[in-house]
Amino acid sequence: MSGIPKLLIIYAIAIPLAVILGFLVSTPGMATVVVVAMLLFLFSLPVLLKWHHTLLIVLWNATLTIFFLPAQPQIWVLMAALSFGISWLNNILGQKNFIKVPELARPLVLLGVVIVGTALVRGGIGMQVFGGGSWGGKSYFLPIMAIVGYFAFTAARVPAAKATGLGQWFFLSGSTAAVSNLVYVLGPGFYVLYLLFPAVFAISQASADLTGSGMDRIGGLAFTGSAIVNALLARYGFRGLLGWRKPWRMLIFLAAFGSIAFAGFRSTYVLVGLTLIPQFFLEGLHRTALLPIAAGLCLVIAVPLIAFSDRMPMSIQRAMCFLPVKVDPSVQADAQASVDWRVTMWKTLTPEIPQYLLIGKGYRIDPTLLLATDIDLQLGFTDPFETSRIAGDYHSGPLSVLISFGLPGVVAFLWFLVAGTKALYQNYTYGNPILRNLNIFLLAFFIARTIQFFFVYGDVRYDLYLFTGLVGLSVAINGGVLKKPVRIRNVAATAQFGAPQPA
Repeated sequence: MSGIPKLLIIYAIAIPLAVILGFLVSTPGMATVVVVAMLLFLFSLPVLLKWHHTLLIVLWNATLTIFFLPAQPQIWVLMAALSFGISWLNNILGQKNFIKVPELARPLVLLGVVIVGTALVRGGIGMQVFGGGSWGGKSYFLPIMAIVGYFAFTAARVPAAKATGLGQWFFLSGSTAAVSNLVYVLGPGFYVLYLLFPAVFAISQASADLTGSGMDRIGGLAFTGSAIVNALLARYGFRGLLGWRKPWRMLIFLAAFGSIAFAGFRSTYVLVGLTLIPQFFLEGLHRTALLPIAAGLCLVIAVPLIAFSDRMPMSIQRAMCFLPVKVDPSVQADAQASVDWRVTMWKTLTPEIPQYLLIGKGYRIDPTLLLATDIDLQLGFTDPFETSRIAGDYHSGPLSVLISFGLPGVVAFLWFLVAGTKALYQNYTYGNPILRNLNIFLLAFFIARTIQFFFVYGDVRYDLYLFTGLVGLSVAINGGVLKKPVRIRNVAATAQFGAPQPA
């Protein structure tokens, strides 16, 4: 009988709430979205309070947007804010869980100060979604949240038994990028999913269908294939993939590696190659019999590529046109035009660098100027890269830091990269043997990402969270930055015979 009142209370709350939600859903509008989002947040609050740190790790690389929030941020931004906020409140209440790593925190705090200071000096943080007269606020917001995300990662230590699994999902969640292309294939009936999965990856696919160019680039596969490759390496390492007893691992790896080509992005294959090389050497495989096996595998893959390169789909030809292989002339021209476009913009930007050395240009954008430039571009009155230059999209990692935040930003960013590399190396060297594969891959991938940022393609706005996520995950699974173990002298022998005397 004691259970009846509780049941009645549940019905009294749940039934009217269900009726209200049904009415709101049947009359869509912004108010409906806000109310439903708030209710979903309240219902999920118990899960967030318990699993926020795990969800932060799992969703960090997921390609999901929060469509009902201003500027529609990616899921990692929301999880960084929620996880850090919950951890900070727990810390105030007495749960001192934050892992303190001053050598990593200092450069990130300095970088955050430089970003905020640049925004204040250059006219403030203007955001279109809040009715601001200028744009560009989101470009400040993303690197700041990347820094917050690092501290959210280091708010709790991940148990060693769960670390490898979470590390695998940390990378595997990036496979959601292909949903954008899948929705396009499924048709208009599924387009509502673009509220959660950004349509940007399907744009080039739709453009090829409309123009009949023949270069059907499935952009999401670049990130999905990379995510699977990264997850396999983080879980099993190179040695585990080359083992003949479980061939399915290598088959999945090769399938994922091959799927990347359908996106037509050369930089993705460069990144995978830059990751595989240090991974192979860090595992010490160059001193084993696996070296000729890996060389033979590369030869098996390379022969058909060289022999039939110009007869493959155009997207695949574009992805490998940086190699000394024969490709269709139109594909080569398209790829070269992309390179020329970037080089011409960099030459134009070079004379502007001195005026931004002390105080960076920032990201403030005059919407009237951007609109006028876009019109001039359509009429052919300006250079093709001019709108990207105004928007701060320089397609160059070094320029994105130097022009946007000046030398102070460069110093802070380089300081963090050096400190991050050192921290990852120490955790790889002195870490728990159970975490060896994951620690090796985190170091190899961080090195590859750094090289890509400086010499291939990068933008500090969109790449900083990748760097902070890798370092933050390493700190979380290892409990900090590990040091070389100190040998403990035999205290009993010292007390009996005295300290050893020098010869």
